Amino acid sequence: MSPIRERAAGAKMMRRLLVGMGAAVVTGASVLGAPAAIAHAHKPETVPAASQSAPATATTGKPANAQPSAGLSAAAAAQLAQTMQSAVQSVSPGSQVGIDVTDTTTGATLVGLNTGQQFYTASVVKLLIALDEFNGQGWQPDPEVADQMSQMLSASDDDIADAFWDANGGNDIVTRMADLIGLKNTQPPADPDEWGETLTTPQDVVAIYHYITTVVPQPSRGILMNALGAADQTAADGTDQFFGIPDALTGDTWAIKQGWMTLDSSTTLDTTGLVGTGSGQPLRYAVVILTTQPADTSWTTGGTALTDAVDPLRPVLDPKAS
Repeated sequence: MSPIRERAAGAKMMRRLLVGMGAAVVTGASVLGAPAAIAHAHKPETVPAASQSAPATATTGKPANAQPSAGLSAAAAAQLAQTMQSAVQSVSPGSQVGIDVTDTTTGATLVGLNTGQQFYTASVVKLLIALDEFNGQGWQPDPEVADQMSQMLSASDDDIADAFWDANGGNDIVTRMADLIGLKNTQPPADPDEWGETLTTPQDVVAIYHYITTVVPQPSRGILMNALGAADQTAADGTDQFFGIPDALTGDTWAIKQGWMTLDSSTTLDTTGLVGTGSGQPLRYAVVILTTQPADTSWTTGGTALTDAVDPLRPVLDPKAS
């Protein structure tokens, strides 16, 4: 585990630069029950109703015998991880990369690289902000809160995140949700005003998706999944957030939370989400890529790096497409 100790200049001002959700990797989660398909971009489908009871604490450990999925040997998986990392570093030299791609139907890791290394969440932490608020309402959010959480996630709205972060205890949100979900290496920001500087790992991000899709009851689960499946191409701050998963896996079904943030010493860009191989297919795969890129990296360059990293996954996720 390699903690990142970078700091932003101007707490509240820098938080306005936070948008989206970090791409975390997919290792260290138990078998993720594949959720019903969420329509690609602007056409979310209603997620089937589930139990209304309050959830128990999720378990995040993968089966001890989890192996790469059939058709991808350990050597091939390691080579693919290096190919994906090289794709990022060829566009954005000097970047640190964490990758985890998991088959949610088996719990098997397809690709893993630096899955336990800490990266800044940027707006990926909005998943925890939403989960904490819904948990506080007994998983029965009132309509106004439901609308606010949907907007915060689909448009990565920082103003809404600011309001709930301040109202619900800031760093306590991260601590509560890490305890509830069982996140091993997720910790609050050193500066409690900077929610984007929360630290997490690819495997912990996968565990968050696991918790949403297998533990969170309705109606909260449906609100979360529909918001992630209807992510706006243009975020609330005007940033194009379709880098990584959406741009590389066009035509597939996905539910995503992106992340981006600029500090004095680094740029954070993350693409994370659940992916189905083709329109309308169940969201079988968890895909998480978290990066720390050089401070002067533009959103366009950094986003292209992530799109290039996701692209080699297509023939692995959907062999029929190769």
